[in-house]
Amino acid sequence: MGNERRGKIALIRYDGGVLGERKVDHRTGEPLAVRIGASRLPKGIDNALLTMEIGEKATLVIPPEEGYGNANPKLVKWYPRQVLDHGYDIKKGSMIMWESEDGLAKRPAMVVDSTKDNVKIDMNHPYAGKTLEYWVELVDVK
Repeated sequence: MGNERRGKIALIRYDGGVLGERKVDHRTGEPLAVRIGASRLPKGIDNALLTMEIGEKATLVIPPEEGYGNANPKLVKWYPRQVLDHGYDIKKGSMIMWESEDGLAKRPAMVVDSTKDNVKIDMNHPYAGKTLEYWVELVDVK
């Protein structure tokens, strides 16, 4: 078992989030199909799928290096409200969708500070720098 599973489809159920916080990431009904080793899951979950038995359930504690990485301070910047859509309506603590310059991708970003004319936006993944805890069930591998 292990590398021969890389590239195969795993059917999984899971429940998790940041260790010690309310679980906010759920898939406990119909299993989710994911390609093992395709980097669509945190590395700690992906690695577990290489060795788990079909039908096995496990609780995984995943350090930032095997989750969403450490927070990058270069991804936290101040922006003038006037250049942002609805910039004057944005408040500290708001989650916004940040669009890439080419307009082809959007990702969530958190407003971590604000002044009258500017907002400080953190574009790190919300789980960056945090230890995760996930319950995972490997339903099948195809």
